[in-house]
Parts: sequence; structure tokens; C-alpha cells
Amino acid sequence: MSRKCWILTLWLASTLEEADRDAVIGDLTESCESGRRALTSVLGLVVRRQAAIWKDSHLWIVFVLVLLPVCFALCDVAQGVAGESAVYTWMYANNWDWGLAKTGGFWYVFADAAWRLSMDCLMVACWSWSAGLLLGRLRNKVKPNMRGAFVLLLAFFQFVNAPQRWWHFWMVLSGVPSLPSVDTNAPVTALTFYRVIFPLVFLGIFVALPAFWGMSQQQALSALQRLRGLLVLGTCASVLTMLLRVPPGLGFLLGASGMHWLSQHPSAMRFLTLLAYWPILYLVTVGVRHFWSRRLALA
Repeated sequence: MSRKCWILTLWLASTLEEADRDAVIGDLTESCESGRRALTSVLGLVVRRQAAIWKDSHLWIVFVLVLLPVCFALCDVAQGVAGESAVYTWMYANNWDWGLAKTGGFWYVFADAAWRLSMDCLMVACWSWSAGLLLGRLRNKVKPNMRGAFVLLLAFFQFVNAPQRWWHFWMVLSGVPSLPSVDTNAPVTALTFYRVIFPLVFLGIFVALPAFWGMSQQQALSALQRLRGLLVLGTCASVLTMLLRVPPGLGFLLGASGMHWLSQHPSAMRFLTLLAYWPILYLVTVGVRHFWSRRLALA
């Protein structure tokens, strides 16, 4: 039990700043505290430090104006793509028929569905990565709190089904008659795996992991001094295209005249969609830069 308590103590101490962490671990080691006492002491210190950070008004401004809408938008787009992915996964995994696999039409439809779902999943991952890169630009004192709040908000929005509740609220607010609550995918949602587990797995793989990957890119981003401003601008543009997908979204921001202009210029809408995939260009640029740097070092 003492060993387990010390493992938890060291893990909690890792959330502190380097100077505080070294001082705390050194004092506990010299005083020969038991595992439980060490865990209690470090836990109290971590709680006090985190509470002090949350008293900062700048943190709450970032939380309300950045983290809250970004997490909500990510959960909204992820729920849509996860629902469509669950339907096609159920169709092919739970109802596979080797007789249909012998026809060319089956593979044509299968390839088309796989391509569309892959691009949608890639778009969600790119949006998540861009949001993580944007959150990673925050101050060092704010980052640990934002990471924990990011995960908690994603889980909260998923469990309370916040995006669909917001959809219904916006429809009532806009005067649009609400549609009857009919589950068109009842055979899929009747299974616990597709109703509960599949959306959480999708949220973890295509939202949480890319977001944390984006948060860890600050060192690579700082190395690109000349392109850093352009990359940050691309990040903001990518996150903006995601926010436009959430109601009231594009219509509220652009108005009737803006929506009419977009309807007359579909190429502009396609350009907005391409902005979501900009992290691919960034990762390719970083990969090429590392390749040439390693090649020059070997030469």
C-alpha cells in the first residue's frame, strides 16, 4: 500500500512546476514520510496550487471564450460523424453477406462509403489537432488546467448529449417546428456498443488524441520562426470553419446577404472546407524539414 501511495504521490508531483516538484520530493524523502502522509501532503499542495490558478481572471476568459465553444463544436461534429460511422459499421460488420461480396456494385458502394467516412474522420481529426495547437499556445500555467478541462468538457457534452439539446433549443428559438422524435437508426442504436461505447471510442481516437498531439507541437512550431505567424493564422481559420458548422453557425455570422453570396460562389465554400485540412500541410512541411536536416547532418 505504501508503494502504491508513493507512485500516486510522484504522479501528482509531476503536475507541479519543476522547482516545486524537486523541493517537495526532496523534503518528503529527507523526512522519511510514509506513503499515505506523502500522498496527502502532495495532494493538498496540488489542490491549493490549482485553485490559485483558477482564481486568475484570464483563465476564465480563455475557458469561456475559447475552450467552451471549441469543445462543444468538436463534440457536435464528432457526434455527427460517429453516428454515420456507426451505421455503416453496423451494416458491414453485423450484416456481412459473402454473396454480395461477389458483385462489383457492392464493392463500388463500399469504396464510396469508406472514402467519404475516411475524409470526414480526417476532417474531425484535423479540427481537433488545430484546436489542440491553439490551446497549446496558452501560457504554461494555464496549459495543465486547460488539458484537464478539455477532457472533462468533452466527456460532459457527450454524456448529456449537449449538441442535440442545443439543436432542439435553437430550432425552438428560431420558430422552426420541432420534428417528431423518431430514431431512424433504431437497429443500430438498440445495441449498447453502437449507442454508448462506439461514440466514446470515436471521441477518444479522432478528437482527444489529435488534440493532445496538437498541444505537444509547440517546440516544433517555435522552430519554424518564419512560418509561425502563418501557421497560427491557419490554425485560427481551421477552428473557425469548425465553429461555422455548429448552429446558428454560418447563417448567423454572415447574414442573409452573405449566405446568398456563398450560394452563388460554391468555390468559396469548397475553399473553407479545404482550410480544415491544413494540418496535413503542416505535418508534411515539418516532416520534410526533419528529413533534410537529418540528411545534411549525416553529410
